[in-house]
Amino acid sequence: MLFNLIYSSFLYYVTFTIICLLFTSCELENKNTHKRTQFIMGTLVEIIVQESNKDLAQKAINKSFDEMSRLEKIMSSYLPDSELSKFNTLAGGKKKIRVSPDLLKVIQRGIYWGKLSNGAIDISIGPAVKLWEFNSEIPTLPDTDKLLSAASFINYKDVVIDGSLVSLKKSGMSLNLGAIGKGYAVDQAIDVLKKMGIKSGLINAGGDLMAFGLKKATKPWHIGIQHPRKPERIIVSLDVRDEAVATSGDYQRYFIKNKVRYHHILNPKNGWPVNQTISATVIADTVMNADALSTALFILGENKGIAFINSQEGIEGMIVSNLGSVSYSSGFHNISGLSLQGLKENPINK
Repeated sequence: MLFNLIYSSFLYYVTFTIICLLFTSCELENKNTHKRTQFIMGTLVEIIVQESNKDLAQKAINKSFDEMSRLEKIMSSYLPDSELSKFNTLAGGKKKIRVSPDLLKVIQRGIYWGKLSNGAIDISIGPAVKLWEFNSEIPTLPDTDKLLSAASFINYKDVVIDGSLVSLKKSGMSLNLGAIGKGYAVDQAIDVLKKMGIKSGLINAGGDLMAFGLKKATKPWHIGIQHPRKPERIIVSLDVRDEAVATSGDYQRYFIKNKVRYHHILNPKNGWPVNQTISATVIADTVMNADALSTALFILGENKGIAFINSQEGIEGMIVSNLGSVSYSSGFHNISGLSLQGLKENPINK
């Protein structure tokens, strides 16, 4: 029996390294560049700001991390005392629970994307997520009957909002905001930086990132998308300015059993990992939207997924299938600073 558990923290660290290598000059040599990395929200988060005032930069970075920590305590499914965990314990059977403004916003957005993606994004996937043990040292496959039963409780249409009150129609339902919660936290942390007077910065939360302003006087931030099978390589690089980029991949949290890869991106229809996609990347206006849409693209697959992305105004994306083929949205090749050289040099094999 072969088990090979790859921890997300290591892979996310590699992603940070790749992005650092793509900067037009070494950040550490620039006295106006300030950065800090912290493990939060289940991943490594890096904040980089360009600011001549060192004290202001450090205060802004600290406040941004404080904001993400605050939101983690609201939306985490893994912290037993989080607001979401308490909601999941109390809700069900149509009992109405008053939730905080932040949690309400994310739930509302989750339902919105659930409708637009025809259920590819489903924040009520909690019962299925609980059965998978991706963080265990010796993960095991969930019982098939239990997973089938869990899938019967997954339906975003059974999440009911009445003002600030939220209820779940069925006892046994639970919410999981993994597809959008981290993105929302990054968006709010970016707002903190801006309100503190930072004009240029980047936050990278395990490959879900946003950059604003110019890295230098005339140059935007330049980032790379990790090769899904060779983490030390990139497949695509592009400029990012006042935009968000998110990647969903089967290499971020997974285990291998009997030569089969089981990863954390589950199909809401049956609770099993999606097997037709290796990675999906989306460029959008906010990290929450990019986060949600990269998950939707991953789950929908090459044909339906790209058609869905093309139907969304101002959104671009790319997807790598389990056969190694790569497909792009209609405007992807018009992205500023785009280079596919990494993909040409390191083609993707199944």
